[in-house]
Amino acid sequence: MNFHPSLRVIPASGHQDRIGRDADMIRALAAATIAAVEGEALSRLVGQLGDTEADALASVLATLAQRLYSALRETLAGVYLTGSFALGSGDIHADVDFLVATHGPLDGHQEQAVRDLHRALPDQQEHWAHNLEGSYASLRDLRQRADPDTTWLYVDNGSRDMEWSAHDNTEVFRWMLHNRAITISGPATAGLLDTVPPLVLRQEAAALAVTRMRDIAADRDYLRNGWGQPHEVLTRCRLLYTAGHAEVIGKTEAATWAKEVLPEEWHGLIDQAVADRPNPWRRVHQQADLSRAERTWQFIEFITPLITHAATQDA
Repeated sequence: MNFHPSLRVIPASGHQDRIGRDADMIRALAAATIAAVEGEALSRLVGQLGDTEADALASVLATLAQRLYSALRETLAGVYLTGSFALGSGDIHADVDFLVATHGPLDGHQEQAVRDLHRALPDQQEHWAHNLEGSYASLRDLRQRADPDTTWLYVDNGSRDMEWSAHDNTEVFRWMLHNRAITISGPATAGLLDTVPPLVLRQEAAALAVTRMRDIAADRDYLRNGWGQPHEVLTRCRLLYTAGHAEVIGKTEAATWAKEVLPEEWHGLIDQAVADRPNPWRRVHQQADLSRAERTWQFIEFITPLITHAATQDA
């Protein structure tokens, strides 16, 4: 694999002894990260992207992990790939969802270093560096139940500026992290946090279905957006699966499953949502087909009671 040149850059600072220790530690991290990305991580990415794109994404992830160690040192617990790629449903159009686990809260200098890192990463040549989306969470937070009032340092897809957000502070995220995450650096996630109890995961899916319906009812513009409309259809399919099975699968896989259990009248809407997944950055700036937006609202009204009911049944 051809890794980004920054993996071979060894920073020099402080006294000579510290320089040597820093160099040794960074060499060790780079070697461990390369080994991880060349092993299971790469094989899982190749199966979804093919050799060329998997190599490019692995390079970005390895660079992220090495630079994070330079910024956080012993505070860094691990770097993990989550989302579509962890679920085995990633493709060229997918976000690169990640989680950085830390041994404790970041101090002011560390937070600034992380912000500077993400402000600079999109300057890399690889397009994957523009698609990074993820959060920084302490092990203490990860081991607790999801709390929407607890925010984590977060960078949105394509953004250079970080914010404090509860975007990833969910049970779905914890389930993916424990059960499906791809390790870039650090220990396996199964040893970092407990798995999410099935009932907790199913109840969150039901609650989210109701909350999203209420929010969309208050602002239907979301469904008139060229990205929002198909995204909501696929999200509903996955919520139904999670509520019934206490597991999380990729949105496209959930769409295929949903067509097996939902009436045929909804199949066309689901198929179109899958077809509309490519080019999300272009679609977010376009208007959705208005008749399809209205049909999506009808789909929400139909499927939300099914999701809440599924969460109460035996998996």
